[in-house]
Amino acid sequence: MKHELHQRIANYFEYVLNIVIVIIGIVIFGFLLREIYHLANLLITVDDMRTHFTEITESTLAVFLFFEFMSLVREYFIKDAHISMESFLYIGVTALIRAILVYHDQTMKTLLLAASIFLLVIALTFYRFFREKTKKISRHEV
Repeated sequence: MKHELHQRIANYFEYVLNIVIVIIGIVIFGFLLREIYHLANLLITVDDMRTHFTEITESTLAVFLFFEFMSLVREYFIKDAHISMESFLYIGVTALIRAILVYHDQTMKTLLLAASIFLLVIALTFYRFFREKTKKISRHEV
């Protein structure tokens, strides 16, 4: 009886979580469309690309960020509520690159952001290395 109640509560929370993830996906998709419109508007209306390079690059990276978040929501449903750590590391690197473009005139912040990107790339390398090792080990056990 107690186990049945726990299972029912877990199923309820999973149902609510799926609804919230769908809502978040719709909101992110809306922001993605808005950012694509803004980027297209920039590319059409700007005469001198060199003067607006930072704004165009920042907008482009924002599109990539929203696209990666959409991929994260998609991955959640495809892999049955499992999201790879690799996806979060990619999003982190993209977000930090965008932040460097914003704070490029502040030397210390740029240096700290670059160090953060370096640490995330090292973490991504370790993650991939050990993931491949565990795949090889699990194949040999089967």
